[in-house]
Amino acid sequence: MKVFHNPAAIKIFFLLCICSLSQTLAAQQQDSVAVDSIKPQVAVERPRPRTLVMGSIRTNTILLNMPQYKAMQASMQALREQYEAEARKSEEEFQRKFEEFLQGKDEFPKTILEKRQNELQSILEANANFRIKVQELLAEAEKSLMTDVRAEMTDAIAVVAQDKGVSIVFDLDNGSVPYILSGLAVDLTADVIQLLGIEEEPR
Repeated sequence: MKVFHNPAAIKIFFLLCICSLSQTLAAQQQDSVAVDSIKPQVAVERPRPRTLVMGSIRTNTILLNMPQYKAMQASMQALREQYEAEARKSEEEFQRKFEEFLQGKDEFPKTILEKRQNELQSILEANANFRIKVQELLAEAEKSLMTDVRAEMTDAIAVVAQDKGVSIVFDLDNGSVPYILSGLAVDLTADVIQLLGIEEEPR
């Protein structure tokens, strides 16, 4: 190994070593800062929020123009007419028996008179109970049929909303939205009517 005896050469050698060491440390520090600056960015990165699009709809307009709804109304009307015919038949029977009772009440023995009175009372009560039962049956039938119609309408609304990128659909006919800014929501009523293949009747 070569040995330097010149003092000036030794000083230059040490200066070169110090400069080289300083550059190495500076480079390492920069690398460390660069790595540290990347980590927080990766940690705080979040997905971009999706745009919230609101839609409005009028279900009454759709229901009134759906063939399924009109068919349901026709079925309910036919059912009402059947029940009404049966109720009238019972009432006519009561009227006939009541007239017979009035004609013979002065001639009937007491036991027959009481029997006829009890019979008339039973018919009258039966007719009243039948009227009440009919109203319950009609309400249940209408509720069942309307459930099927509304389910089909709801499916159509979902298809239109997804196609237009709408996140929330408000029904303006049931009072669920007290206020909505004009032009803010997308009205899907016409699109749902078109998807269902029906023609809106003129108002």
